[in-house]
Amino acid sequence: MRTIILALAAWIAAISQGAAAAPVYRYCAQYEDRGDVTCAYDTFQQCLDTARGPAGGSCIENPFYRPLPGPAAHRKAKRHRY
Repeated sequence: MRTIILALAAWIAAISQGAAAAPVYRYCAQYEDRGDVTCAYDTFQQCLDTARGPAGGSCIENPFYRPLPGPAAHRKAKRHRY
């Protein structure tokens, strides 16, 4: 019974970790005639290159995209004169 519980816990941990690591791209190609949206582009130009032409698509910014936070600002320690 312990083995089954440990295996189930390991499986749940692996699944939840994989879902959190999925990338969210900044731009989406939207195809009106097919009703299809593909969010797989880092740059607007990549999206345009794919969506233009016979595909008849347009590009939009992904509403679920959140940029990674930048590095924390380092503050210099103040020197106190006594």
